[in-house]
Amino acid sequence: MAVATPKTAVEVARRVTEAIGRDKVGIRLSPNSALGDLQPYDAGLTQETYAHLAEDLNGLGLAYIHISVDPKAPPTTLKAIRSEFKGTLIHCNNFTGDTAEAELQKGDADLIAFGRSFLANPDLVNRIIAGAPLNPVDYNTLYTAGEKGYTDYKKISL
Repeated sequence: MAVATPKTAVEVARRVTEAIGRDKVGIRLSPNSALGDLQPYDAGLTQETYAHLAEDLNGLGLAYIHISVDPKAPPTTLKAIRSEFKGTLIHCNNFTGDTAEAELQKGDADLIAFGRSFLANPDLVNRIIAGAPLNPVDYNTLYTAGEKGYTDYKKISL
């Protein structure tokens, strides 16, 4: 028997939820990402697309949507996703303790993820508690072989 290849993100998510359970499935979305050679987006079409996607993913009962927040993404797009998806929303990208708290207070996200910030600041929690500045991320060593960029960032002492 031939197995049909999934054609959409929603179809892939549906099949994964059927295979392992919806409580174990999340998806990462990157509205307005310009990584690689991605071209600029039409703001209205982007908002409409992601609102529709969030509505369809909401129907699957996913554990979460993890959104890579791009500074160029209109706030209305994030609000549209929040409006359509009733589950847990996680935002990430370039948050500090203060900006993370502000984002949570707006209600657009339920959680904030600190990926690259943790790599550049192995003492991130202490820095947030102390209100200390964050080390900048060294993109030349990010996710590369070797210890440089992982073990040589300066730490603060409380």
